[in-house]
Amino acid sequence: MSDSTADPLAGLRAQPDARDPRAPTLLQPWTEGEPLDGRTVVLGFPYDGGIPSRPGARFGPRAIREALASFGTYDGERHVPPALDLGDVALPGMNGADAHARIEAAARQVFAAGARPVFLGGDHGITGSIIRGLAAARPEIGLAVVNVDAHLDVREYDDEAHLSSGTPFRRAMETPIVDGAHVAMIGIRRFANSQYYLDFATSAGVRLSPVEDVEKHGAVTVTKAALYRATAGADALYLSIDMDAADAAFAPGVSAPGTGGLSAREMIDVVRTAAADPRLVAADIMETSPPYDPDGRTARLAARLLLEILAARP
Repeated sequence: MSDSTADPLAGLRAQPDARDPRAPTLLQPWTEGEPLDGRTVVLGFPYDGGIPSRPGARFGPRAIREALASFGTYDGERHVPPALDLGDVALPGMNGADAHARIEAAARQVFAAGARPVFLGGDHGITGSIIRGLAAARPEIGLAVVNVDAHLDVREYDDEAHLSSGTPFRRAMETPIVDGAHVAMIGIRRFANSQYYLDFATSAGVRLSPVEDVEKHGAVTVTKAALYRATAGADALYLSIDMDAADAAFAPGVSAPGTGGLSAREMIDVVRTAAADPRLVAADIMETSPPYDPDGRTARLAARLLLEILAARP
């Protein structure tokens, strides 16, 4: 008599090749109580309530994790070290003030535990609450911020209930740990920002590197110059990536796609260069929107950028 408990497909299923490990194995589940001090962690914020149109970025964290299956764990020179995956924070979809309070609290706890996080979003407004969480956990640091983005995201807002994907760096510069002279933005695109907010960013001392600078001087050179300026006198570095910095040909699945952005190769070079800075304490990847990414190319680019960040960690 056959054993009814035996796997009927035993020996027929495809088995992973131990000689070619795939990138999803790098994200190791966190066990409650496991210490985070000094560890690289990944945490998702599935929230897109701050996007005025094209919602869908709340599905970004899951899509980025799934896209890791397209990659291995070795880049030809470096083996990517593993990270702890803390999962996703449960966030309300219709209460912006509550969602951002929970995001700030989660970020504060992660930073207070001594972790080195990479956050997956979600709309870019989340970054403002993350940096506020960092300011609460480590009020003594001077933070430099490098933002890879087509937009300035320094919009005014009335209160916490009216935060949007356009407000994160206004909020970051309202904290005591960040000032405009320590903020650099790479990939700013023409016809994507108003003169009012360009004037505000310039007067605040923000260093702006438009797409044309990257095209003329190269992504690595521009990023090194941005780092030199932003980190002068700073203790730590935060890297924020809005996937809409990439041209829509490479990243159509974003909340605000645009023509004339960075190429995929330029995005990778910018992130690889910034991630190699030893002062990097955290990074985020925002605005991947799977409903507008039918062939998954945006999620795969975001996953590649995640791997570049992880590969740079000791």
